Amino acid sequence: MSSSINSLTTELHNGITIPVFGYRADKDHGNRNYENILTAIQAGFRHFDIACDGEAEKTAGRAFKDSGLKRYELFLTAKLDNDSHGYHQTLRAFENTLKRLGTDYIDLYLINWPNPVRYRSNYEETLAKTWEALETMYKNGKVHAIGVANFEARHIEFTLEHSEISPMVNQARVYPGFPFKDNVECANEHKIQTIGFLPPMHDAILSCKELQIFADKYHVTPRQICARYLLEKSILPLCQGNDIAELSDVFNTLNFSLSREDMLFLDNMRNYGPDNINPDTCDF
Repeated sequence: MSSSINSLTTELHNGITIPVFGYRADKDHGNRNYENILTAIQAGFRHFDIACDGEAEKTAGRAFKDSGLKRYELFLTAKLDNDSHGYHQTLRAFENTLKRLGTDYIDLYLINWPNPVRYRSNYEETLAKTWEALETMYKNGKVHAIGVANFEARHIEFTLEHSEISPMVNQARVYPGFPFKDNVECANEHKIQTIGFLPPMHDAILSCKELQIFADKYHVTPRQICARYLLEKSILPLCQGNDIAELSDVFNTLNFSLSREDMLFLDNMRNYGPDNINPDTCDF
């Protein structure tokens, strides 16, 4: 299975190849991340999104080492935490991430939030310097692609205005009931690949009556409906879970398509997840 999964890739605007399906190792999973990552590897995943948390990075690094896979077989995404913005702080945080993961390069490195509360009084200068640090690590080859996460259209535009190298990725919460239209359209306009994920607490989304109706209609699972919804928008899905059969079934998402009418319904259905988090006013 893994060979066919690995062959399903797309290119970022700098020519780097990224697996279409990724696995999201959330820090809320704690010690379970070790087993979850190994289960995801067994299911065929090779693209892993790692939480910007020191313990999560250590756990992930141990799982990758114990998996027996070669480093080149993995596509690893790591992220900058909210307490380490600024040029020199970002470079130090990145080096610590490399050590914790046990690798000498990262495939994709992201600024996790655009405007953390710690730096809000000096937002513009700090974000510009933080992005400059990502450009530096990209130029020296320690990162193969750079991008952002949880950026809204205004933050994407600001970064582009203060960059030499434009972001390759914006990772954002996108799912049925939360299409994040302005964000996705802005990214598309600038050839920035959106990578979508469900919020950490997403049981209410997967168990809602609307998704179950579509799952029954297409003879798939609610998780597959969510993944297919993203693929229809040319968004790369990050998957979660610890059931190997369910994770393996995610790749059957390629065997069906959602109709235009069903996509419109899913765009406009009730949001069973949390409300939008405004990066400019949130308390973290």
